[in-house]
Amino acid sequence: MKQEDIETLEILGHVYFLQGRAKEANIVFNGILALNDNNESALRHLAALSLDEGNGSEALRRIDACASADSALWLMRAKALHMEDRKAEAAESMAEYVRRNQADR
Repeated sequence: MKQEDIETLEILGHVYFLQGRAKEANIVFNGILALNDNNESALRHLAALSLDEGNGSEALRRIDACASADSALWLMRAKALHMEDRKAEAAESMAEYVRRNQADR
């Protein structure tokens, strides 16, 4: 599959995500990961969908697979850790989110 085809799938999945069509978004993003298990967009969207479903452990699995660690990912990590009742780690992630967010300004 060509890169432009994967990018089209990413757009489709993002549209589903924005529309609140979690089932369809999950299908698209898991399909993308079947083609490229390192696709950051798919990993991030699936982590966000897992958070929406209240599944912190699945969100953490997806977050940990991401190569980048921008401020948004640290916030997602804090939410997932909090869901998993790992409060101290959640606080550390939130502090890192605040540090990175301030540095981005």
